[in-house]
Amino acid sequence: MEPIHLKVLSSSVNKDCEAMILDEATDSVTSLQVSDYEILSGSADGCIRRYDLRNGKMFVDFIGKSVSSTSFTRDGQCVLTSTMDDSIKLMDKDTGEMLNEFKGHQNHDYKIDNSLNCQDTCVVSGSEDGHVYFWDLVEAKVIYKMLHEGQKVVHSLTFHPTETCLLTAAADKIYVWRSSPASEDG
Repeated sequence: MEPIHLKVLSSSVNKDCEAMILDEATDSVTSLQVSDYEILSGSADGCIRRYDLRNGKMFVDFIGKSVSSTSFTRDGQCVLTSTMDDSIKLMDKDTGEMLNEFKGHQNHDYKIDNSLNCQDTCVVSGSEDGHVYFWDLVEAKVIYKMLHEGQKVVHSLTFHPTETCLLTAAADKIYVWRSSPASEDG
């Protein structure tokens, strides 16, 4: 736990605008997420940093490999982090303990997003092999793969906030995937 080093800049264009600069990363920041009181960042320097804005503290977990994507779980207790060594780790937010590891996808050249589904039961990630991978959160086993025909890299994905659908991006296309009514019930 370290104190946050802040630089506050005033804009010459808008005197009412200030920017808070968090400059602890030693390489490119590759991922950002914000909650009510925390900022989570992943960096190519192999670290994830969590800034607690309530008490001005920064927490650092050294992962060792360049971070491609990082996000909070929906309950805010864990962090999901993918690294550029084909690995996704579920970590306890407060202790940094690795709770599970998810493998099978490819992620070593591009920034690839991952996420948890809306129920926090599946880890979902794009891949450099043209698939979207789904893992069971507890068992860490691949339970489903979706091929994006003709695409090499599925780099971005997100779940719709109110509907049962997944949006993915590969190259210059956005895909909207909806589950059929039969699979939603079962």
